[in-house]
Amino acid sequence: MSNSTIEAEISFRFLSLDKFQAYSLVREILGATHKEEAESNRYIASVPLTKQNLEDINDYYVRQRVEVEACDIFVSVNTEATTCSIAVPAIVNRMLKYIDCKLTFSYTVI
Repeated sequence: MSNSTIEAEISFRFLSLDKFQAYSLVREILGATHKEEAESNRYIASVPLTKQNLEDINDYYVRQRVEVEACDIFVSVNTEATTCSIAVPAIVNRMLKYIDCKLTFSYTVI
């Protein structure tokens, strides 16, 4: 079953930032958010992956010297359909050309 009305939310995540990195990311890239992981004293930050901020994400990644293992592209789908197929937007392939990180998928039936 294919349903073109179901869309995926795509974000780029930094999985292990220190406090300074997390707070500077939010100031530098529009739409960025972060949360502290209490047990590790590190921060997970998320940035919506869009054409407008692709370069900003890459610049931040390079400037902060983030390890490729400490980031991912997160694809999240919330739907009422138990079975469907979703096309991942081309922006994901484009980002992988800049930063060849892992992909993480979340599919939630609501």
